[in-house]
Amino acid sequence: MSKNVRNYAALLLVIILAVSVGSFAMLTMRAPSASASSDPSGTITLSPPSGPVHTVITVKGTGFTSGDTVNLTWFGYIVDVPGITGHLGNYPIKTGITVPLSGNFSTTIVAPYDISDVAHFVNATENGVGTGITNGTFTLMPSMQLSPLPAKYEDGQQVILHIYGGPTGTIPVPPTNELESLKLTYDNTNWGYDDSHLTTEGPVATGGFTGGDIGGNITIRFLAVGGVGIHYIRAFEGPSTTAPWLSCEIGGQVEFEIVP
Repeated sequence: MSKNVRNYAALLLVIILAVSVGSFAMLTMRAPSASASSDPSGTITLSPPSGPVHTVITVKGTGFTSGDTVNLTWFGYIVDVPGITGHLGNYPIKTGITVPLSGNFSTTIVAPYDISDVAHFVNATENGVGTGITNGTFTLMPSMQLSPLPAKYEDGQQVILHIYGGPTGTIPVPPTNELESLKLTYDNTNWGYDDSHLTTEGPVATGGFTGGDIGGNITIRFLAVGGVGIHYIRAFEGPSTTAPWLSCEIGGQVEFEIVP
């Protein structure tokens, strides 16, 4: 074999090896991208992790793929027929978040009207893949508000107490496994209890309260009585058959003044 033929054969072998190595390298580089889109590994955290309705929640994501689109869903109460019925499930709470080069993002959501005694998961999907792969849990805290405001009423005037984030009254509470309700005191005297349901059940409360409220919202109409001065309403969450002060106080309190 001539020297020129040997040199040509050696050059051809080098070219074949270079092409093979380059092709393998390209396949190796593509692998992480394909894996990232089909099996996202990002995580999200919520801050604060608890609060009342309308709390602004900061959602921070880390470890996502740059350029991907992240959607967030909320697990909670979904209205089927307004004022009558609903169910629990996932629904979009923020969509179209574009992941920057860092792979980390920060955005905000607002805690919706919802029931307090179920776990509210915030789930992330990356390019529509991986529902539930990342979970942040938000604890909704009941809150109360009087209407009309300012809270200065005449003796015997009708007032409305709005409660947001009420319990369903259908979840057993250990160790007695009694149903959890929202119990209330008026001027530190046992006043009654009320629940918020997934479906309307008619009268469900004692102390003159009436039911029909659903999805975490409770409305109580009452007369401002007790004489001139400051009066207090406090709420406690726990089994309906026990005294209110044997439970945890929630939502602080509301106060109003009866004026001369």
